[in-house]
Amino acid sequence: MTAAQPGSPYTLQQILDLALTAGILSHQSGGDTARTSAIIRRVATILGAQKADTVISSINIGVTVEKDNLRETAFRKAPHMGANFSMLTAVEHAVSDMEEGRIDIANAEAVFAEIAKTPLLYPRWLVSALVGLACGGFAALFGGDVAAILCTTIGSGLGMALRLFLHKRHYVPFMFATASSFVAMLVTGLLAKLVQTPASEAAMAASVLFLIPGVPFINGAADLFHTNYLNGMVRIMMGVVFVIGIGVGVSLALRLL
Repeated sequence: MTAAQPGSPYTLQQILDLALTAGILSHQSGGDTARTSAIIRRVATILGAQKADTVISSINIGVTVEKDNLRETAFRKAPHMGANFSMLTAVEHAVSDMEEGRIDIANAEAVFAEIAKTPLLYPRWLVSALVGLACGGFAALFGGDVAAILCTTIGSGLGMALRLFLHKRHYVPFMFATASSFVAMLVTGLLAKLVQTPASEAAMAASVLFLIPGVPFINGAADLFHTNYLNGMVRIMMGVVFVIGIGVGVSLALRLL
């Protein structure tokens, strides 16, 4: 381990490890490249580094910290885990607490470890139910009647439950986008036929809206505006893969309907 430098109680290795930990949490919870890079630099500066340079890709984060003409570099795997804005906000609050001197490095390590272990804020069954209701609301906006709204709510809820199930088991986005859209569209279409609602098209159109990849597209656009062109294109392509998966799932369901 690098020896501690004069004027700072922390070694370069300690600075590097904590900065990477904060950056990985930000990256994996949906932070764009500029935000993740800023968090890493803030943590490194707080702990005494004079300079911190970052390299961030879709699955890796690299950091070089410099202090008193000594440098140390490390890379970590950081595959994207989806959007978790509660975790992202918690990381921002922890970094702000460090800047204001409310927590030191030992407490910061414990805080980041606790953030990483924090379970989902809401149970999966509740998320599925509320997503179903949201898609039912879209069916109403599309002109659907009560029967169409109910069909959409059930179909989208089941589709979201399948998405959460597959995501937890680390299936690739294309797979769970295809499977979830297929189930949501098929269930909604079958129920619409069963109750003979005249607004079946509105119900089926709304049933897959929960899969629209808003966060990858928004973060991709943000990266492009911040001249992080490679990461921006990767995020946008991730969104395109979602859309293709949705299209495949919908096409397969419509063939059966």
